[in-house]
Amino acid sequence: MLRKRLKFVLPPLIVIGALLLAKVLISSRPELASQPRVDEQPLVQVHTIERQGAAMTLGSHGTVRAKTTLQLTSDVAGRITWVNPALEVGAIIAADTPIARVDRSQYKLAEAQALLALRDAELALADTRSRFETRNPRHPQIRRARAQIAAAKAQIRKANVDLSRTEISLPMEALVSIKQVALGQYVAPGSVLASFQAVDQVEIPLPISHAELEMLEAVDGASVTLHAIDQQTGRWQARLGRLNQQLDDATRVAYAVAVLDAPYATKPALRIGQFVRADIHGVEFDDAFRIPASAVFENRFVYRLDPQQQLQSVAVTLLQKNAQYAVVRGDINIGDQLVLSRLDIMTEGMKVRVESL
Repeated sequence: MLRKRLKFVLPPLIVIGALLLAKVLISSRPELASQPRVDEQPLVQVHTIERQGAAMTLGSHGTVRAKTTLQLTSDVAGRITWVNPALEVGAIIAADTPIARVDRSQYKLAEAQALLALRDAELALADTRSRFETRNPRHPQIRRARAQIAAAKAQIRKANVDLSRTEISLPMEALVSIKQVALGQYVAPGSVLASFQAVDQVEIPLPISHAELEMLEAVDGASVTLHAIDQQTGRWQARLGRLNQQLDDATRVAYAVAVLDAPYATKPALRIGQFVRADIHGVEFDDAFRIPASAVFENRFVYRLDPQQQLQSVAVTLLQKNAQYAVVRGDINIGDQLVLSRLDIMTEGMKVRVESL
């Protein structure tokens, strides 16, 4: 009987005791001090603009080529009796060096015949004068004899010129690009013996964009630094020779042509056919700013901090950009702080804190 009563009385007593214990514990805990809520603004790095005006270096590349090429031809007909052993493709030959000789025998004969014709004409004139000059100094026979003398002298001059042309020489120092003559070959007037590329001056056509072409048009006296590539060493200082105003049909790019004098006299030599990298210097903008590349967002605007440390977007015109810096124009000024950091969310008027460096 007692067990039955305990079964019904004990559970409510346990519940009541637990509730009383919980109330005692809650009432005895210390009260937590309330603190005001603090909003943490994100930290950003900034770049302060210190000066206005920017110089730009335009990068390009190109292949070295000779400014002047020529084909050496024969002015007379005949068989080749001698070819200079130095005439080999890739060799550089000095100016006025004989390249080949044509058989001279027929031209020596023509010279002798012209000399004989002159003597005959002089004898004919003397005979004609003795017969007609006392009666008529301008007798047709006398005039005819004098014309024969003039014709004979002209033939002598032609024979001498032809003889001089049997030796074919190179008019300038040049590199042999094509050899087309051989010993014993018969050549006619106009036959090409060899092709050459002059080494007194070389050009390097450098592809540039239409915008870069307009920049260079405003520059007077731009310089070009050439660099060897493909594990080669070498650096050459050239000048900007001209701007090609015609765009390439295939690529739609323009060309700035760099010029270097005496390329084979430099150490190391800049060789025709060599591929080089080029830096074009001299482009300057007084109204532009050189800023870190990370300050430009989407290539069209920057974030500036206003006096309340709030973000303010400013549209800019991007003139040039590489991995380190950008050259821009826009409504920015010396002393402006430009944000470099990339936050997950960046909005106009957003408050930030400047990170101490």
